Amino acid sequence: YGGMGLDFSYSIAVAEELGNIRCGGIPMAIGVQAGMATPALTRFGSDELKKQFLVPTIAGDFVACLGISEAGAGSDVASIKTTAVRKGDEYVINGGKMWTTSGCQADWMCLLANTSEGPPHRNKSLICLPMNLPGIDVSKKIDKLGMRSSDTAQIFFEDVRVPSKNLIGEEGKGFTYQMLQFQEERLWGVA
Repeated sequence: YGGMGLDFSYSIAVAEELGNIRCGGIPMAIGVQAGMATPALTRFGSDELKKQFLVPTIAGDFVACLGISEAGAGSDVASIKTTAVRKGDEYVINGGKMWTTSGCQADWMCLLANTSEGPPHRNKSLICLPMNLPGIDVSKKIDKLGMRSSDTAQIFFEDVRVPSKNLIGEEGKGFTYQMLQFQEERLWGVA
């Protein structure tokens, strides 16, 4: 909606209507695409990143997913362990993500990773991660009690190299950007 110049009330109106569907997986997929994996890119991403990732996502040509939760860090975002270490003009990513909605079919992930050794609220960054890179293992589609039509993946990263220009906004601001995304995401979910 940000891409169309509309305010957040339009997102809420859509969410309320989607709440009438007798299936949670469809609204979940739409919500991740429109209001969970893309707001930070919309707000803080470079023009180049927006062209490469946001434009095709809004058009429906790309599926986006959000890489935050880990097996040992669900709601406690500050304790994630996945790292993205700067080597020249690339980040080298190691770790993994859990309960990733649309993870099996995603074209790219909005990834939260530790990019330094600093304090947990200031050492994280958001990175646009193409999901077709070597070292990305979408290990399984998780079998769940509910939301069965929702594709939920466990994903591992082993020495995945991504250009450092794929950083969203500033390095070390990822936790703050993600908390902004979460605020809208939670309101969307309630609606």
